Amino acid sequence: MCTSTLGGVGPPSDRLAAYCVFSALSFMLRHLQVVQADIATIESDAVVHPTNSTFHTGGEVAALTSGFGLPAKFVIHCHSPGWGSDKCEELLDKTVKNCLALADEKKLKSVAFPSIGSGRNGFPKQTAAQLILKAISSYFVATMSSSIKTVYFVLFDSESIGIYVQEMAKLDAN
Repeated sequence: MCTSTLGGVGPPSDRLAAYCVFSALSFMLRHLQVVQADIATIESDAVVHPTNSTFHTGGEVAALTSGFGLPAKFVIHCHSPGWGSDKCEELLDKTVKNCLALADEKKLKSVAFPSIGSGRNGFPKQTAAQLILKAISSYFVATMSSSIKTVYFVLFDSESIGIYVQEMAKLDAN
């Protein structure tokens, strides 16, 4: 479904600019949405910006900065591990959970994630989606008092969208 606003899904503060919603799931009182858009256009409390190994922080969240003119209020900068590197799957899990923890620390209500690691860092798209969704679901299971109400998976290519829709359906079935 393509739309210009959330049309009543989620609080007004979580409105997005023009985008296409491909899948939405309520999970533990949170909204998870797969959207097709440029992450720089997302109106959320924070967008996640993965960095490469030259900005390596050992899987820890590197920084939270102002949105600097973006529709998002904040940017969460994090390290994106490379596929095949030592403990890359564990590092991706830790990166995602640390982004969520930082958003919770700042009492943010919405976070937009790209498919961390599946670009230049070589993670197979399906593996990245599985790990990211698993990290998010386990974070919310462990953190019942999270301030985060909406998580957007902001993707631009049809293959990634299809994979995230498929993997979210598996999450919904469990």
